[in-house]
Amino acid sequence: MDIQKTITGILRKGMKSKLGNTIMDLLSKEGFRPELENGYIVFKVEGTVFYFSLDNEDEHYARLVLPNFYKAISENKVLALYNMNYLNIRYKFTTLYMDSDNVSVSIDMLFYPENIETIVFRMVSIVMDAARDFCKEMNKGYSCY
Repeated sequence: MDIQKTITGILRKGMKSKLGNTIMDLLSKEGFRPELENGYIVFKVEGTVFYFSLDNEDEHYARLVLPNFYKAISENKVLALYNMNYLNIRYKFTTLYMDSDNVSVSIDMLFYPENIETIVFRMVSIVMDAARDFCKEMNKGYSCY
């Protein structure tokens, strides 16, 4: 008996969202081993933690978040805000934001049955690109998360 499959199946039963179940299945099929934690779908890509936030009132909406990938210090907060603003204008659908000293990036998307598979992985790619470009602008290279 595969314990991981059993646990994942139990967690999915508690999820109210059909979209959430579809995303969990898609991520599992691609080998990302998603888990449900505090109502979020959490998974790793290249060792980096991402999560999907769903809205039970809107069956087509999901937000993908790459949380806390950069920690700003007082000496570079203004530069971080400038770079976040620059990249928010440059990238479609994404929002870079700072909570306290931690920079995160998110992307909001509407899903429909015919585009789920394409959109999920495109969202991951866009979020990773935005984070990498932010790190590059902050002179940190590609390894700040």
